[in-house]
Amino acid sequence: MQDRLIPFDRVLNFRDFGGWETADGARVARGKLYRSAAFNDATEADLAKLDAMALRFLVDLRRPEERAHEPNKWVSEACRHIFNDDGARGPALPPHLIALMQSDLTPQSTRDYMMALYREIPFDPRLIRLYRDWFAELGEGGAGVIHCAAGKDRTGIGCALTLLALGVDEDAVFADYEFTNAAVDLESRMPRIQARMEERLGKKLNPEALKPMLGVEIDYLRQALNVIEAKHGSALAYMETVLGVGAVDRAALKQKLSG
Repeated sequence: MQDRLIPFDRVLNFRDFGGWETADGARVARGKLYRSAAFNDATEADLAKLDAMALRFLVDLRRPEERAHEPNKWVSEACRHIFNDDGARGPALPPHLIALMQSDLTPQSTRDYMMALYREIPFDPRLIRLYRDWFAELGEGGAGVIHCAAGKDRTGIGCALTLLALGVDEDAVFADYEFTNAAVDLESRMPRIQARMEERLGKKLNPEALKPMLGVEIDYLRQALNVIEAKHGSALAYMETVLGVGAVDRAALKQKLSG
């Protein structure tokens, strides 16, 4: 798994999520599908490295207020940047920081918040439009990157749906998702993350209560897939009904992204 991780100075969790074997014995191409955290802290060396990767498109899943607070430093005429500012309200605390304002913040309350978040993400109209854009761009060919702030939740669901659409086994889908915990080296980064959150919120936080929010758990993604299946019967039916990615589209994607 470590060979999927592409090291940058200040861009976190950037990795190739291709290369997985599919149910029909094929393999998803490497060098086409990338996932990442945001680029707001990118160094000049990071920007040069991104420029050299020949990425054709980027889908930024962050909300308008996130993009305003931490603007993307990477601008490239060769790479189409896609975002959605529907519902722009100006600067505001993101939902995960609002959740941390609870007076009874505990590891369990944070985990409950994450489970609720994963029930909501697949049906968020703004994210649905961005997921549709992601699949549409994949259909056009070339290499792309999908990201949010940490590259784990909104991005994690988008990547899971992508791999499922390509016929990747569910165990591999969960393995790719869970690799975030190793990719970001959460234990070593926790003090810095906690300090930044405390500065923004103006209150002390319990590091044990933060952990369920800063990493990923298999149960989170399972929760998202469960609500998708409960409402649409299967992830593939959801993709066809909600994202407009039907059997013909999936077959075309498999052909374009076969390695």
